[in-house]
Amino acid sequence: MIDLQEPVAFFLLIMSILLVTPLLSERVHLPGIIGIILGGMLIGPHVLGLIQDSDRMQFLSTIGLVYLMFSAGLEVDINQFLRVRNRSIIFGFFTFLMPQLMGMGLGWLLGLDWLGMILLGSAFASHTLIAFPILTRLGVTRNEAVAVTTGATVLTDIGAFIVLAVVLGAQTGDVNLGYFVQLFILLSAFTLLIILGLPRLGKIFFRRFSERAIEFQFVLVVLFVAALGAELIGVHEVVGAFLAGLAINATLPRHSPVIGHVVFIGESFFIPLFLLYSGMITNPFTFLENRQTIVVALGVTVVAYVSKLIAAWITARIFKYTKNEFWTAYGLSHAQAAVTLPTLIIGLDTGLFDSTLFNAAIVMILLTSITSPLIVQRFGTNLQTASEDDQPSPLFERILVPIIDPRSQEQLIGLATLLAKVNDGKTIAVNIVKAGSKQENEFALHRDLLGRTPEILNDPQSEIELIPRLADTDAKGILYTAQEQNATIILMGWRGKRTLRESLLGSVLDEVIWGSDTPVIVGKISVPLNGNQRVLFLLPPKVVPPIALRRMLEANLALAKALNVPLIVRADASYLQSIHSLLLAIDGEHPIEVETLDRQLEPGLLEDESISNFIVVPGFGSRKRVADTLGVLPEKLAMAFDGNLAILHFDK
Repeated sequence: MIDLQEPVAFFLLIMSILLVTPLLSERVHLPGIIGIILGGMLIGPHVLGLIQDSDRMQFLSTIGLVYLMFSAGLEVDINQFLRVRNRSIIFGFFTFLMPQLMGMGLGWLLGLDWLGMILLGSAFASHTLIAFPILTRLGVTRNEAVAVTTGATVLTDIGAFIVLAVVLGAQTGDVNLGYFVQLFILLSAFTLLIILGLPRLGKIFFRRFSERAIEFQFVLVVLFVAALGAELIGVHEVVGAFLAGLAINATLPRHSPVIGHVVFIGESFFIPLFLLYSGMITNPFTFLENRQTIVVALGVTVVAYVSKLIAAWITARIFKYTKNEFWTAYGLSHAQAAVTLPTLIIGLDTGLFDSTLFNAAIVMILLTSITSPLIVQRFGTNLQTASEDDQPSPLFERILVPIIDPRSQEQLIGLATLLAKVNDGKTIAVNIVKAGSKQENEFALHRDLLGRTPEILNDPQSEIELIPRLADTDAKGILYTAQEQNATIILMGWRGKRTLRESLLGSVLDEVIWGSDTPVIVGKISVPLNGNQRVLFLLPPKVVPPIALRRMLEANLALAKALNVPLIVRADASYLQSIHSLLLAIDGEHPIEVETLDRQLEPGLLEDESISNFIVVPGFGSRKRVADTLGVLPEKLAMAFDGNLAILHFDK
């Protein structure tokens, strides 16, 4: 007989359930989440008893819960979150207050004392984003209603645990004004430390270390430091996990491979474990024990559904949400698990709840955990997220990147893939094979070199078309490929040359820039992209004509979005009025600041900003026009410091 508590057998059973149950669930047109919950119920102690509610499962479930809230924070667009924070507060207020009051009313009907009534209300007041992975897969997490709901989750969880702390303190006689003042100060300081301090620390760390494994480990350490810190100040770890997700979201590009790895391991293992455990601890036969359990379960379930429905309806009416947004917000916010479970367990342990109420509430958790994904799946599919700010830039629709050595050009290729992902574009990597007697062997070597590009990036999700090209010269091969592939922009680097003059004059870059009608970015990427804090667009006088100014601004805005950093436009005074008018027309949510370039631009003035900023210098028109307007500024910048520098050139 196999001992299912033995580590190998235990892990095999768990992984088998995580693999099979979602597939079976989707075969009958139900979300995979439901299959996992039901699978946990089946193997749990109340049905087949294959796995017990042990410390091992509680440990894995806690990690999964932390990961779930962390993923929710990662998926929130931080700029949109800040924009809708007031709406999140309003929804959080209603979706906490209505369940709290109705739960207290139910507690009064059940004959609970006042502490039990308050604690029961707080069990309904919170909610768990159990259906959030569905919205992630649907790609609608940037919808305002979703952002408002995820923001409200933090408020309800904080509120529920403050109520829990107050109730426990009242039982021991420790609640006083000083307690609330201390909790408020600690929570405020902790939030500011995570949201403001962590991104700065992260940028410094990522500038020094760029290995994927180290970056991944750093993110995990940050996650659990934040979760532990939340526990130490007296709130639940999920609050710290969500704040850590917001902070990492503000630190790394949204489509960074590191984010992809973190989300992948959470959604494929840890989060399903939490769902599995939620099913395990649910006893589906509890309502058969006695008639009173059925009555209590009915009352608990009605309160859970109706109170959250009222809160979502009020919020939808206030903010004029569509039918799909209303039902998605309701579906996402009525699931009870994360905070409700520990609240119920504490209530049972302290004698505030009896076993009948506990079992009835567990049935309610099961039902809401099933209906939440169903509602979100039904209405979330029709959510709209597109806005003018979200529209992809056609400039980065097809990015051509000439590759000489993928290892030395990893940052350049990484920039191309980030730009392509954010703008729904495609990266085309080309390697030129010189025509000659050994071209057949050369083709084989170059195919192998190009084939290692995704592996070197360590990003399996990157889609890169790899093209070996036969040509007489490198420049001709790049230009021919750009025409054949209908490239919208060419992204090139230079091979360790100290100055742009050494690279541009009489070089491959020189031939490509002046021989192509396609826009060209020439990038010197010396600092890991994750370490950049801003995109700094320098606009000296007379460099860009008015007809091209909007395209220049949009291109730099797309770059800033790809790197997930603010855009700083430092322009000559002659451009300021036009820039402000264009920014109003662009009407984006991304943070943009406009500064005056009030004196002659000298590279020495930028030395302090060179490492933390991605500096972009424009070029426009013919070789003579660029020489007349920019002079030797690019060469001076390249010689002055070793930060990230790009020349963005439009021919027309």
